[in-house]
Amino acid sequence: MTNLRKSVKKIFKITTLLGIREGYLLTKNLYGIIEHPNLTLSRIFKQRDYSQGLLIFGLPIGLWLGWIFVLLVSRIFIFGRLQFGFLAKASFLTSSLFVFISFLMLGYWTFKVLGKRKEKSGN
Repeated sequence: MTNLRKSVKKIFKITTLLGIREGYLLTKNLYGIIEHPNLTLSRIFKQRDYSQGLLIFGLPIGLWLGWIFVLLVSRIFIFGRLQFGFLAKASFLTSSLFVFISFLMLGYWTFKVLGKRKEKSGN
């Protein structure tokens, strides 16, 4: 029983430390995307840190899906059926626009960074 307890403690400790590290890197990279997206994305591609790339590209869609979930659940609890008013529709369109613009911006900077990397490797 004590070996199982030690193993669970060790797994919990490693998971906690990895979570703290990834959370710090995500916060740093999100700030970097806002301030200097070219440098941040080129660093992520250079270090081949695919987990951070997945987190950065997945964050807008995760927030969008979360907002859809909140809208659906709140409508069911408020009205007992799916009935959307003007504000619900407007908030859905606003969040969708935010996600679309985020993906356009991330895509633009990704292609720009990959283009520079291709130029460097070609010369």
